Amino acid sequence: MQLTLLAGSAPSLRDVLVRCLVLRRPGLVAVVYDLEPRTGGPVLVRRLHDASGLIQRVELTLTGCCLACSVEQDSASALGFVDRAQRWREVVLALPAAVEPGHLAWVLSERHGVLVDTVTTVVDAVLLRQLVEGDDLLAERGMAAAEGDRRSTAELVVRQLEEADVLAVVDLQRVGTSKARAVGALLSHLAPLAIQVPIAPGGVGCEAVVSTGRHDSAGRPRDREHLAMLAAGLCPPTCGVTTVVWSSDGPMHSARLHAALADLVVGVARSRGHVWLADRPRVRFRWESAGGSLSLGEPSEWEAVPGCALVLTGVGLEAASLVTRLDACLATDDELAAGVTWPDPFGEALGPSGRPADR
Repeated sequence: MQLTLLAGSAPSLRDVLVRCLVLRRPGLVAVVYDLEPRTGGPVLVRRLHDASGLIQRVELTLTGCCLACSVEQDSASALGFVDRAQRWREVVLALPAAVEPGHLAWVLSERHGVLVDTVTTVVDAVLLRQLVEGDDLLAERGMAAAEGDRRSTAELVVRQLEEADVLAVVDLQRVGTSKARAVGALLSHLAPLAIQVPIAPGGVGCEAVVSTGRHDSAGRPRDREHLAMLAAGLCPPTCGVTTVVWSSDGPMHSARLHAALADLVVGVARSRGHVWLADRPRVRFRWESAGGSLSLGEPSEWEAVPGCALVLTGVGLEAASLVTRLDACLATDDELAAGVTWPDPFGEALGPSGRPADR
């Protein structure tokens, strides 16, 4: 039984694709999760249907008020039901809008022995750029997956893209030829490991987004992320989309970096990597931005020679200006020789600083 996870931030587009799939692929069943509003609070609903219609509808209790946790907990039993029925050859597990597919694929494989064949994300060609460049929060859209979910819409969308093996791109016919090329270029830079499948009106082309065998269930998420960053750095500038690879073998001046943070996300749809702070030399910090939001944290010990490495993607990005801005954040030899004398702007967020970095 071949399993495809289907993600996407627009439930309506996801549902249209699911309907097309069950009608066009005999032997396919869809397990669809939705969060439905109720007076006493939202309820997670699971529907099972194929070409014959609705087979099962179950209302589920949210585990610890966490949407992703509830889907993870229930999906294994739902897939077990499908397997025991022995009626279908393919399964599409359609996720709620706020759920990222990568972790669920890992959970199903590592904890339940269920191998995912394909991870597919539905892409709205009309709204793609607006979604990945925005700074609004999921909570502001009523899409938060849990009470403390502080993710931005851009964070959700880019992760759904990056974790996909296949991108089902819908509504390309609505944007025109030149914008369609720009959409393809942006997707190539943001999700270089995925193939793009245009879905024409009526669902034409949808057969190619499931059961592709492209998902590597044995691969570690961090290894995939590293490979994707390398691949993005090799993408040539196209249709105004540029990816900048910046690195340094020296540490950054914390005060100058802090002052430049707002400038370093202007025009950048996505950036990832790690930085070395001169006043925290023993660890590196993970750097991640999506749209107007940026996070710096998750300290880890050095596995190799210390340094900084960032991959930054944007539309209309001024690459030279961005590199100059990053270079200006580096600590100079004189500053390193004199020791850390600047105030620590990251003390509250990252914890107390340590001794100056050695070069």
